[in-house]
Amino acid sequence: MSELKRCFPIAVVTLALGFLMMSSAAVNAADFQVAVKRFAVPQCSLTGSMLNIDPASGNVSIDLSADFSCYPLVVSSIANGASLSVTGATTVGGGVTGAGTINLQLNTGLSAITPGVTCVPDGFSASNVLVSSGWSANLCSSNCGATVTRSVDVQNTSATLDGSITFKAKCTYQDQSNVNLSSVRTNIQSVPSVTVQHGTAPAPNYCQSVSELSDPKGMTDAMRQTVGNVSGGILPGSNIPFLEYTSVFGVSANTYPAGAGDTLGYGFPGINKSTITTSITKGKYISWKFRAPSNSVWIGRVGSYFWQSQVNVSLSVAIAPCPGQFDNDPLYPLTGLTCKGESLVDNQWITTSGSSVACKLEPGKTYYLNVIHAERGNPTNSYCPNSSCTVQIINRNNY
Repeated sequence: MSELKRCFPIAVVTLALGFLMMSSAAVNAADFQVAVKRFAVPQCSLTGSMLNIDPASGNVSIDLSADFSCYPLVVSSIANGASLSVTGATTVGGGVTGAGTINLQLNTGLSAITPGVTCVPDGFSASNVLVSSGWSANLCSSNCGATVTRSVDVQNTSATLDGSITFKAKCTYQDQSNVNLSSVRTNIQSVPSVTVQHGTAPAPNYCQSVSELSDPKGMTDAMRQTVGNVSGGILPGSNIPFLEYTSVFGVSANTYPAGAGDTLGYGFPGINKSTITTSITKGKYISWKFRAPSNSVWIGRVGSYFWQSQVNVSLSVAIAPCPGQFDNDPLYPLTGLTCKGESLVDNQWITTSGSSVACKLEPGKTYYLNVIHAERGNPTNSYCPNSSCTVQIINRNNY
């Protein structure tokens, strides 16, 4: 059902009544005609079903059976004719990511370009579906015509269940002669609902556990530190999640191509480039997980990490395919000479698919930034003399 917010001032109301009785109670009448004038110009004649006079204020209220005829023709056209339809295929998605593009067409109900009409997205209703892009900016501004088309990228959030989505839009008319005269048509809803097929979750292309290493040297997944306190930089805080890289170093823009469905884990190298300090619990290691940028604008870019441990405490660091990995492994080799290091050194990296002496991060692949207070050859022999020891990191990059 159409919804109209009525903002047209009624300057003169003429009541064709056989009688009007005043008393301390509200006076009611039925089946009378109401002549409406705007700025002394007759607009229409309506049928009123009830008249109420407030004895305290003298205000008159009238229940009208219909009022579309009192609105400008453009408002009636939108109210009676606007619709939002799906063009092309109504089932999208599938494949590896469960992503797709939905083509929508808004039929405004107007016959031509009309000054004062603006149509905008008004949200959506969805199950297992997220909108990636395309459903935020105005559909048309100030001079909408008969139709508007829009392509919307969507992402199914489940690897096992199909999703559905319905879009909503609204159109606003602003009277060109009076700023106070406006109307909004809401609840323009797309038909039919679009089914977004689920995709197949991609197989992990990285090591998920230290137990997958050929020689974990006594390391276990339980030794991985999951939270910590961070001071300095732009993202300080307590109990920061330490499983994901971006929770500590922030998110760099444009690290994956526009419209990509599988975006979880991107954001490396981040925007937190000041010196930060954290503590590692004795006998534990930190592994910050990230994905190397896959957007082509990042190919060939370089950066590094500078580390400093607590005085006289050994520190081992590595950028590696496995959590808790600090050296080469036959199954998961490090990809450059600078992938590993100790305190007071730089771990230099480069995003590339080619060869490099620096630690090579292949676009789109998952890696871990690992750090522990122990020697590389014997990582379970902690050199931290206390319950925890501090470490400082500088994320050096110019992006």
